[in-house]
Amino acid sequence: MTRENPLRIAHVLPLYSGDGVDLTGGGERYAVKLAAAMDAEAGADVTLVTFGPRFQEGTAFGLRHLVLGALPNGQPDNPIPSSPLWRLTGFDLVHAYQFRCVVSSVLAVTCWSSRTPLVITDLGGGGRSPMNPVHLHRLVPGFTALSEFSRSLLPEPVRPRTQVLRGGIALERFPFDPSPRRPHVVQVSRIMPHKGMNYLVEAAGDDIEVTIAGRVVDTSYYDYLREQARGRNVRFLIDPSDSEVVDLYRDAAVTVGASVYTDVFGGRWPTSELLGLPMLESMAVGTPVVCTDVGGMPEYVAEGVTGFVVPPNDPAAIRDRVLRILGDAGLAARLGQAGHEHVQQFSWADLAGRTLAAYRTLGLAA
Repeated sequence: MTRENPLRIAHVLPLYSGDGVDLTGGGERYAVKLAAAMDAEAGADVTLVTFGPRFQEGTAFGLRHLVLGALPNGQPDNPIPSSPLWRLTGFDLVHAYQFRCVVSSVLAVTCWSSRTPLVITDLGGGGRSPMNPVHLHRLVPGFTALSEFSRSLLPEPVRPRTQVLRGGIALERFPFDPSPRRPHVVQVSRIMPHKGMNYLVEAAGDDIEVTIAGRVVDTSYYDYLREQARGRNVRFLIDPSDSEVVDLYRDAAVTVGASVYTDVFGGRWPTSELLGLPMLESMAVGTPVVCTDVGGMPEYVAEGVTGFVVPPNDPAAIRDRVLRILGDAGLAARLGQAGHEHVQQFSWADLAGRTLAAYRTLGLAA
């Protein structure tokens, strides 16, 4: 695809955000970063579509930005459109994010009726919608998924027309740093029960320094963690900046992803970690990782090559692998180098090219 004849794509993010786009969530970042890379790196002509109180046209993140009207229903990641979505049928292709949401359900009918190709990428968000109850997914010709795990969560009939496209990561933001690290372990993620940070704190005991960095989503869980960490060498870095996150990875000897399917309070999280972006970011700078065998994370972490994969809810296993890396500088260096080389395939530019190729494979673009 060239700029002389670009594929015109509407990337539809079902986010009620008013005038701007809030990128605090991983799903929102994924959609916007991929849209921008497809426009800048892959030669497509991309328009970003979000939702707000009224129709607006402008620019955002270097893209043409349409804000379509929606009802403020108290669910920012599952708005109910009040503007007709027929205006999107003028594009060559519509790429929508989130499977279980009202916007994607309406688009399934709208695009099918107008014969406009529609691709849906599920990012694990959304909420109640008619997509599954009335089997609207039968009208959607193509899907993409962040991992085989993510693909497995889609209805069985649509999995054959789903392409798994792993990535992406802004590699330029996470430069490789091969320098020796001090014995320090980090976990970077939103602070909520299914991230399993309590198991890292338990694994660290009294002798391993830990930093937990992220946005507090569940205040009761944050209170639980602080009480658990009392008297231990555990630091909390709340709402870190992007530069602070990079510095954390470069300072740490190990990054841990301790996510679980069943949290410490008994809550169930069957869609936990479709991707596990902190694992990719850490490997990019050359910091070894230890992750749980949860969601898509094991698909990105090569066991014994770029890090270690351990069972969820198992602080003893986390501690064993962390101590193994802390106690062997040669092993840490090998894991770090291999991790850095491994993630080079997951850049946004690479993902943009593979996404365009997936459109063609699915028969939705020339």
